Amino acid sequence: MFPEVWERIAVGSFPSEPATLPGFAIFRVKNAVFPGIIRAEPDDQVSGKVYSNLDDDAIFELDAYESDLYERIPVIAATERGPIECTAYVIPDANREALTSEAWDSKWFAEHQLQKYLSG
Repeated sequence: MFPEVWERIAVGSFPSEPATLPGFAIFRVKNAVFPGIIRAEPDDQVSGKVYSNLDDDAIFELDAYESDLYERIPVIAATERGPIECTAYVIPDANREALTSEAWDSKWFAEHQLQKYLSG
């Protein structure tokens, strides 16, 4: 999640670090500019951030923001410190039709859609 989006929706400030999520892929959601991640091939991976020490209020806000399109599941993310157990918001199999076949491009989003997304 982009820090700007995190700040807009989360309650509080929490430590974060870069991470990758092996065995997952990221695609654009249909008729939207935001992504959804799905379980994929072992060689696939999604880059992002892991936020630590979230309190119940922050998790509640994130669950509400992510909506029923996503499911929060336990995963193991790779960080510079090694693998860590955490959770991720993933598109469940029942909602895969909500995704396009187009890989989501975070650089394109940052350059062309982030500010519009934040103001919408």
